Amino acid sequence: MPRKTPSASGVEKLARILERHSTFALLAAAAIAVGVRIAYLTTLQQNPFFHDPILDSRVYDAWGLSIASGNWLGQDAFFMGPLYPYFLGVVYGVLGHNALGAVAVQLLLGSLSCVLVFFIAKKVANTLVGLTAVLMLSFYGPLLFFEGLLLPGFLGILTSLTWLYLLTRSGTESGPSTFLLAGIAMGLSALTRASALLFVPAVVLWIALARGLKLGRLAVLSGALALGVCVVVSPVTLRNYLVAKDLVFITSNGGLNLYIGNNERADGMYQTVEGLHMVGADPASDLTGRGQAERALGRKLLPSEVSAYWRGESLKFMRQNPERFIILFFRKVALFWNDYEIPQVEDYYIWKDSSPPPVPLLPFAFLVPLGIVGMAMTARKGERFLLLNMFVIVYTVSICLFFVTARYRVQVIPVVSVFSAYALWGLIDHLYRGSYARVAIVLAVLPLLLAATGRPMLGALGIKPQTETWRWHLYRGTKLLSDSETLDEAIRELTLATEKNPGNPETFNNLGSAYEKKGMPDEAMAAFQRAIQVDSACVEAWYNLALLRQRQGEFALAVRLYGRALDLQPYLPRAHLNLAICYFRLAAPAKAAEHLRIVLESEPRNAEAHNQLGIVLAEQGDLDGAVLEFRAALAVRPDYTAARRNLDAAMRLKSEADGN
Repeated sequence: MPRKTPSASGVEKLARILERHSTFALLAAAAIAVGVRIAYLTTLQQNPFFHDPILDSRVYDAWGLSIASGNWLGQDAFFMGPLYPYFLGVVYGVLGHNALGAVAVQLLLGSLSCVLVFFIAKKVANTLVGLTAVLMLSFYGPLLFFEGLLLPGFLGILTSLTWLYLLTRSGTESGPSTFLLAGIAMGLSALTRASALLFVPAVVLWIALARGLKLGRLAVLSGALALGVCVVVSPVTLRNYLVAKDLVFITSNGGLNLYIGNNERADGMYQTVEGLHMVGADPASDLTGRGQAERALGRKLLPSEVSAYWRGESLKFMRQNPERFIILFFRKVALFWNDYEIPQVEDYYIWKDSSPPPVPLLPFAFLVPLGIVGMAMTARKGERFLLLNMFVIVYTVSICLFFVTARYRVQVIPVVSVFSAYALWGLIDHLYRGSYARVAIVLAVLPLLLAATGRPMLGALGIKPQTETWRWHLYRGTKLLSDSETLDEAIRELTLATEKNPGNPETFNNLGSAYEKKGMPDEAMAAFQRAIQVDSACVEAWYNLALLRQRQGEFALAVRLYGRALDLQPYLPRAHLNLAICYFRLAAPAKAAEHLRIVLESEPRNAEAHNQLGIVLAEQGDLDGAVLEFRAALAVRPDYTAARRNLDAAMRLKSEADGN
């Protein structure tokens, strides 16, 4: 008797219908992705992080504008990934300096990423899974949030999905040309975040695991992939060498980022390193870590050497604390897969509170537990699913080697959405077929996954999640410091920051700067002193307190306060410069000259230091030396009126002395 063919389930019937109308399904998916983004675009002006871009967004905006103005090469080796600022440069060149227009283009390209997800899911599963994955992705809150900011994450997603689509389309049966194109896309991805190069060996391993693949073909495909990467990366390496005379393959920030995520104070999230990041309105802060590295090694360093120094410091921590490093790594893995959207600067929760999204949003807690189930269900479903599984694993490692933030974590979600959609329909299909045991297993596992990826896990890690509105008030108030017309608003914002987080010294320090600019010295002094009470190692507060005393004519007290700042951070040229001025006013020219030479040793083109040293040398009777210093100041700044006046006076005195 012939065996009865089991009837198709409702899920299979739906999948077959969509397969017959896959073009319609694609158009529907694209329309939904575009429609949601258009709705988001209409609310963008209410987004505080778009309306008042800060830190990285401001840097990228200025960099893009510089490129649009014709400065294509720049002045130094790239510190941050260059693809996004050049994208902005092209957009600004076409649309003018229009951030809203740039974000509109970003959102359009974000829709293209959704289309790529559709094609990838359709290839590894079916049209039903593809359409569902796009629906999930279109309404995923953090993805929309970051696509709407002047940040490069959307390009990392687009380029990664491009090479994933190229390789899943035909698998390891693809020809060398496909792997070449995939390598080019992978290289572009590395220009947004250099650690994307970790996918090169991962893809080579994926090729090697293919059944029946001969060694020669493995070499050809791997070579084509590597060639594609080199086609993109090598011009950047050449540019870095020509501009900086240094071998920097893409960016020089790898060592510092590794140190931020792996040091004695590291907790798995982003933390500033004392003295390196912008504090207050001071643009001279040591953003790249070069100053501290040069002070530690006692010589001038190239960008690659700065990165090597910080990498060495991080590796030293790992060697000396292997158990702690391993625990820290797994802590980062737990943070990476946790529902909490960890802010670096831009806070997802502040956006949701201050600018209600135009559509209902799906959270991490919905997609990811299903996605993990989907990864388990597809572990043995063929090489194409294997590639997607490997992508998720390698991307997780590439982030957890450094530090975890929502901004970088979001880039794995498009691939996770494929697994989430697969798991959702797989679960429904098991229900249709009456496979209740499998459904029971999944339903038993899901609560465990929700617990492991939910907020209770943060408590186990000693982290108290909160909407850190104080951080937004801090950054917004800091930005407002640069304009004398907005000082009252800056004081209000920074006061709110101190009230919401009285344990952060930076908030009090910046509030003191606002009071001082407003002409309220007593309030400024109280704020600086409060910052020091909160953290006695707050270099900026010691420096600002010293500067305030200096401006009040209390030079002896200022000398002591500058000394405290320099005890904490010996590399601080502006402290040495002002300390020299104080010593000069205290009739100690030799001490003043000593500190001015320290400044010029690290900043030979510091015009003010040359001018001050000239004044000191003239006071000591060394008119020849004074003339040289005044001329050096004018060589740097030909319009430096004070140096010109001092040079004329020194020349006149020298002439009188020679005449006698």
